[in-house]
Amino acid sequence: MMPGTVGRQTASYRQGLVLGLTMAELMLLLVFCLLIALGVALATERAKRDDAIQRLKNAELAAASQQALLDPIKRNTRLVELVERTVESGSVRDIDEFWRKLVDSEEIVEALERQGVSRTALREEGTYFAKMQQLHRNGINPDQVTRGAALASAIDKLLVDSPAARSPEELAALVEKSVSASKRQDDHDRNGHTWPPIINLSEADGYFFATRSAELTADFAAKLRTAVVDRLVEIGRSFDVDVIEVIGHTDERPVASGLSNLDRQLSSVMSGASDVGLLQPADNAGLGLARAVAVVKVLSAEPRLSAFRILPLSGAQLVGTDGRLTRWDERGDVRELRRIEIRMRKSN
Repeated sequence: MMPGTVGRQTASYRQGLVLGLTMAELMLLLVFCLLIALGVALATERAKRDDAIQRLKNAELAAASQQALLDPIKRNTRLVELVERTVESGSVRDIDEFWRKLVDSEEIVEALERQGVSRTALREEGTYFAKMQQLHRNGINPDQVTRGAALASAIDKLLVDSPAARSPEELAALVEKSVSASKRQDDHDRNGHTWPPIINLSEADGYFFATRSAELTADFAAKLRTAVVDRLVEIGRSFDVDVIEVIGHTDERPVASGLSNLDRQLSSVMSGASDVGLLQPADNAGLGLARAVAVVKVLSAEPRLSAFRILPLSGAQLVGTDGRLTRWDERGDVRELRRIEIRMRKSN
């Protein structure tokens, strides 16, 4: 064999060896890529599985919550009947109206419970409340009934005690005295004293102002227009008072502020020309007054309180929740002290 031929064969062998190694590497690379793709697919499926498991758990929790809500309803046959009847109607409006009445009824019952009327009394003494409602429609309130009964009792007593020996003027004076004594005794039996109760709206109970400001939060203003006004109307009717005093109290932290603008702005705020947020008190006395003014503005806008004289006052940091003078000891952040007290009395 010629030397040239041997050289060409050697080169061809080397080329074949190199080509074989390259194909092996390509196969390994292809297998590696397939493994990566398989890993990605498995990870995606695992994520889908975890998501499905989580959705299943959420559905189970929701079902358990709904079951907890439905169990008390199922125990009330009357409520179940009402729900089934409403659902069968197929009207979304009927369903909304049913639940609205249900919620309103619960709020009314809770309000009556706060006034001392139990659910048992509402259930068993419906006729009594219906009669009271009828008297109210006729312009007769319980106080008038009480005074009428006291007057009749006083007249009966005087008629028995030799009325011929007394003049008409003396009889009238005795009747008036007897009725007044009876009313004072009724007030004492009901309240322990003849003073109307004090309404205390403290930050600790959720009645908030903006920090170191006289601006009411929306929730505070809403409570003033609803529950607080209801209570004021009730007290005014029960105790025959016509003056509402709103007293702003603060804690003992000093007000870190500049000059006060209350002297210039109070009249403008009270008249409605300026917003209460413009008031800048420089001390706790001014802060208490500014907050009382904010409450007075809300109450004065309520038509049901139009017959009352509503006055803003400040107790600053000087009066504690026990009605005693506080000690100036820098106690700091005390939510119970930051409050509005509303007192009612008879005008002079």
